[in-house]
Amino acid sequence: MAVTTDPFTGTDLAGFINEVWPGLVDQEMFAKSVFANFCSDISSYMSAGGDIAHIPDLFTNALTVSTQSTEGAEITTAGPAQTDTTLTVDTHKYTAYIVGDKDLVQISRNFNYSLEYAKKAAGGLSIALEDALAALWSNLSTNSVGATSAALSDLNVRQAINKLADTNFDVQNEGAFFLRPTAFWTQIAGVSKFYDASIRGVMGTGSATTGGFPEKDFTRGLVGRFYGIPVYVSSRVVSALQTFRNMLLLPECHRYALQTRGGSRVRVRSEDQLRNLGLLTVADIIYGVKTVREGAGVAVNTNNTATTS
Repeated sequence: MAVTTDPFTGTDLAGFINEVWPGLVDQEMFAKSVFANFCSDISSYMSAGGDIAHIPDLFTNALTVSTQSTEGAEITTAGPAQTDTTLTVDTHKYTAYIVGDKDLVQISRNFNYSLEYAKKAAGGLSIALEDALAALWSNLSTNSVGATSAALSDLNVRQAINKLADTNFDVQNEGAFFLRPTAFWTQIAGVSKFYDASIRGVMGTGSATTGGFPEKDFTRGLVGRFYGIPVYVSSRVVSALQTFRNMLLLPECHRYALQTRGGSRVRVRSEDQLRNLGLLTVADIIYGVKTVREGAGVAVNTNNTATTS
């Protein structure tokens, strides 16, 4: 026999049940600034003004090595033409939003509204710089490896390293790979040379020791090393036409300069607007990017759906 026949329901108790706003915010996740932290930053040279940086090219105008076959004879001199490579700071991007005074007063004090949206705006503008640097893959016409129809392989890795090593770049001390996370985790991470201890050798003395993935620093996007060369992953690596446009770079391959007022990468300002009866917030960034030394990079192409089991 039932003891009760008419219990309280949630609807009956609605006036007594409170709702809770704990102050937690699900923030947008932004890609790390791996390209901007690696590529050559010449912002300090542009801080006093100007819109174009001139960087003379001395690496393509080789001097002739001559043989003095007759002692005392007049020598032959060489005057190879130089190239004036320029970087123009010509991009000004911003994000702006306004909130009315009534809404500002009524927003719960559990939330730091200004801080949260300032971080969101700054993150989006930092990604704009990352995307501009990642897009420079299209300038790498001298060196290209991989295939748009296949997964990334160990051979592709070695071919990319060889492209720079064979032209005398100190790639193992100064270079770094930049891969789309999918290319790393579903393609190269399945290559046995990099994960199989028996291939790496007893006590890690095998020839592929430094090809493994023992070193990680996810705060900078570093996930390991290929033959001693750092490997960074970024979701901003270009994916287009069914191809990931990964890269092996030296810092001087791509350069960039920032001229954002105030000296920071992104500037965020807020001010009351009487005509809107609200608070206007504007975040902005001023920058320029350029492939300055095209031969100091390698485009490492891979299919964006292929996998390695």
